[in-house]
Amino acid sequence: MSQTINCKQCKKDFVVDDEELALIEKLSPTVGGIKLDIPAPTQCFSCRAKRRLGWRNERSLYNRKSDLSDNNIVSMYPAGSKYPVYSAEEWWGDSWDDKSYAQDFDFTKSFFKQFDELNLKTPKIALLNNNPENSDYINRAQDNKDSYMSFDLGWNESVLYCRSVYNSNNLTDCTFTRKSNYSYECLDCDNVTNCTYCIGSTNLSNCRYCYDLHSCQDCLFCTNLRNKQYHIENKPYSKEEYQEKMKEFDFGSYLKNQKYKEKFKEVTKNCIHRFANNIKCENCTGDYLENCKNVKYSFGAKNSENCRYMIDPERGKDSMNDCSSGGEGAELNYEIIGSGWPYNIKFCNASWHCSDSLYLSFCQYCKNCFGCSNMKRAEYCILNKQYSKEEYEQLVPKIVEYMKQAGEWGEFFPLNISEFGYNETVANEYFPTAKEEIIANSWIWRDKDDNLVPSSGYIIEDNIKDVKQDILEKVLVCEMTQRPYKIQGQELAFYINQNIPIPRKHPDQRHLERLSLRNAPRLYHRKCMNDTCTNEFETTYAPDRTEKVYCESCYQKEVV
Repeated sequence: MSQTINCKQCKKDFVVDDEELALIEKLSPTVGGIKLDIPAPTQCFSCRAKRRLGWRNERSLYNRKSDLSDNNIVSMYPAGSKYPVYSAEEWWGDSWDDKSYAQDFDFTKSFFKQFDELNLKTPKIALLNNNPENSDYINRAQDNKDSYMSFDLGWNESVLYCRSVYNSNNLTDCTFTRKSNYSYECLDCDNVTNCTYCIGSTNLSNCRYCYDLHSCQDCLFCTNLRNKQYHIENKPYSKEEYQEKMKEFDFGSYLKNQKYKEKFKEVTKNCIHRFANNIKCENCTGDYLENCKNVKYSFGAKNSENCRYMIDPERGKDSMNDCSSGGEGAELNYEIIGSGWPYNIKFCNASWHCSDSLYLSFCQYCKNCFGCSNMKRAEYCILNKQYSKEEYEQLVPKIVEYMKQAGEWGEFFPLNISEFGYNETVANEYFPTAKEEIIANSWIWRDKDDNLVPSSGYIIEDNIKDVKQDILEKVLVCEMTQRPYKIQGQELAFYINQNIPIPRKHPDQRHLERLSLRNAPRLYHRKCMNDTCTNEFETTYAPDRTEKVYCESCYQKEVV
């Protein structure tokens, strides 16, 4: 029977339906022949997602010393952190023993308290940055070259200030973009070349300020077009007319680009908006889904099946409450985040190639483990202590029963023991929360210290063609947040080559403004805004939004 539950965190009611309860039943693990039933969630989707995402720091990086070698390193953890931090090479090395931090389980103390005590002692890996080449300042990354201050990315070259970019090169300030090159400020784009300020588009070249274009080139201020060339504001021109018209625009000027941005806002407000940006999906609800089947109330999922309440997973199957996890064989997972190639793991954080385990954090290649922190290639361990198979299978059900009595079983790690400040994690990007509320909830807040002194009296030239190399020696100030920032040499070369003015905002602010162009992960029931249509749907466009939101059928009839 479906249940109406009052969220323990936000105090709002939410419904857990029969289908969801059946999936939870399927996901309940068995240890030593004893089924450990997972209870219905006690928090709503948003609060559960905030709790998991509050354990994922991507873009707050710090220069500090390794606690093992005293060498200079770049780290997710600042100097003076209460956690010991090693470089990736040191963490993976043999100079320390993860089992030396082992604890006996204490049946008189909270499990989360015991886990926190263990987690405070175990060495942390400075960055999750595999096989970088000249790319020290990136995180949650795989196989990148000549890249800087970019996050959640893989198989790229020369990407700067990007997030969730894959198989691309020469991108700056792009987000959720794949197989693209020589582009700037693009969001949710695939296979775009030499494009600037494009959103939700694929197979583009030489386009600026465009929304929802597919297989187009040489377009400006265009929306909802297919297979078009030489268009301005959706109006066709001959090649010669288009080239002559483009001479009227000065894209290298910062002031003029501010006007172009305002015009682009008006253009996108007046175009048709598809109720959901889903591609090749069957029986799904959510947004930004691709190649999914039976995926409900999920966002950014790709190649997934039979899942619920997911954010940005890849290849998930028969899973629930998952953020930024996935890979081949990612099945039967519940309440996890940032875990690659996970199988049958529950309540786990950043644990890669792990299986049949519960309550792991930053563990690698582990199976049949419970409550472990920063372990490598372990099996049958509890709180980093080694047990025999028989001992493990006898003790884990007893611990779970004890956790049930304390109201801990079925809950993810609480935010008040997270390794990061809420404001430096992805949680604050998807679910922005004021400092006062974070502190009132006893979560962690970390003030930012930029350690840069602004250059007095320096004026940035309006046009990129007038910018001198001395800007590389200056510290600029964000016109929005007043945070100081610098321009890197590789970055300046990109702006000059692409005829793009120097940005006046801090990279973090630019990132947040791009994300704000994406709808928040929340669904609303609405009707198609085509007056002749009666279709209804679930959409991320709130009812008070003024955009024209169409159902799939009406949308397909409008795009040309």
